[in-house]
Amino acid sequence: MKKYLANWWTIIIRPIYFYTKLKEESWQEQALTFFLITAWILGLVAALTVFVVQYIPIGNTLVEGFAGYKFVLILPVLITLALVFFMITFLILGGFFSFVFFVAFFLIGYLLHYVYHLLGGKGHLNRMIQSMLYSSAILVMVGLTILLIIPTRFGALDYSIFRVGFNLIYYFILLYIYGLWAIAGRKTYGVPRWKAFLGAMVPIIILLIFGVLFDKIALPILQPWIS
Repeated sequence: MKKYLANWWTIIIRPIYFYTKLKEESWQEQALTFFLITAWILGLVAALTVFVVQYIPIGNTLVEGFAGYKFVLILPVLITLALVFFMITFLILGGFFSFVFFVAFFLIGYLLHYVYHLLGGKGHLNRMIQSMLYSSAILVMVGLTILLIIPTRFGALDYSIFRVGFNLIYYFILLYIYGLWAIAGRKTYGVPRWKAFLGAMVPIIILLIFGVLFDKIALPILQPWIS
């Protein structure tokens, strides 16, 4: 975990230095491990949010009418059930995030590989996938969006403010990861800076469209659960 935190900090604070010093190795080794830790951290944050937003209110309704020694008697059962449901949720969400984001980064890596070759670059797909998996460090910011659900659900934050916060975080992630992918493209394929940023713009445009559609279609559907 110490190595993970060191790499994460360097990627976020000194991305050019990180990708310059990065030695090529199979993406299935340290890069994949780094990505999986990030995905499971995100799964943990999501599981905690679900626990607070859904399970605790349900638990409160189950213990209504129990007080004093009666509550003490059922407390071990409640704790056991809470741990079981939390672990189930954590395993489901951690696995979901690992699968979805891995597929996304892998496909974008393939896309950028061919884009940079079309732009005259020369490099290996393995290194690009390796760089893409390390760029997942920015996904930790997604956890902030998930955590915003808690105050929104309990009325401390208005849904409109949550929506603004969600979009700000999403577009900040896109802006930052755009820079990471451009740096990775330049270091991997040896293209000029302008070509590096031009190539990285291709998947960013796709993600911008996805963000607009998610805001217009998905968020209104999720609003009853969020607020």
